Amino acid sequence: MTVARKLMLVDLFLGQNALFYSALLLTVALCVLEVILLLIGFSSSDSAGLYGLDGDGDVTGSGGGILGYLNVGRLPFTLFFATACAVFGLTGLAIQQASFAVTGQVLPMAVVAPLALLGSVPGTRWISRLLGRLMPKTETTALSQHDLVGLTAIVTLGVAKRGSPAQARVRDQFGQNHYVMVEPARVEEVLSEGQAVLLTQRAGHHYYATAATPLLTQ
Repeated sequence: MTVARKLMLVDLFLGQNALFYSALLLTVALCVLEVILLLIGFSSSDSAGLYGLDGDGDVTGSGGGILGYLNVGRLPFTLFFATACAVFGLTGLAIQQASFAVTGQVLPMAVVAPLALLGSVPGTRWISRLLGRLMPKTETTALSQHDLVGLTAIVTLGVAKRGSPAQARVRDQFGQNHYVMVEPARVEEVLSEGQAVLLTQRAGHHYYATAATPLLTQ
């Protein structure tokens, strides 16, 4: 084997693919972390609360936009992020392997990373949807989602704008947490992450909300 070909193999397995191997290592680390948390009776989904529940306790997506397309909310965020990293890493390695097999060269990271990111979107969507169906559904107290109207919630993920909902956590009268999608009741309003909001109206799979007054948050 020539020195040049050896150097190209080093690029294939190390240099130009460091980002993709790092993504795969991160996937393994996240999975190990989740297993450890489960063994001690805890789960990242308990604290992150990235399940969206509809009125029947079914897991739903995160609304419109790219997050909804990727099924964010169908499974714990740690598992979703691990899935995205795994698909991104494998897609990048597959592209580099194909390039090396055809041309004997690996692509520069500035070229292959965007291609891998774009190519990983369909795979992430498909796998996250499959995993979401396999995940056990969270059991909740029998409660109509319309009963949450009038309660105060906390925006936990994203920034809510009209037409672009964000996730919020609301506790019902039984002490049960629900994770719902909210968007501003007023067109000009923006609801930021960590902000307390008042659920004013149920609309399909999400709620309209407005900023809660300090009196309501006490």
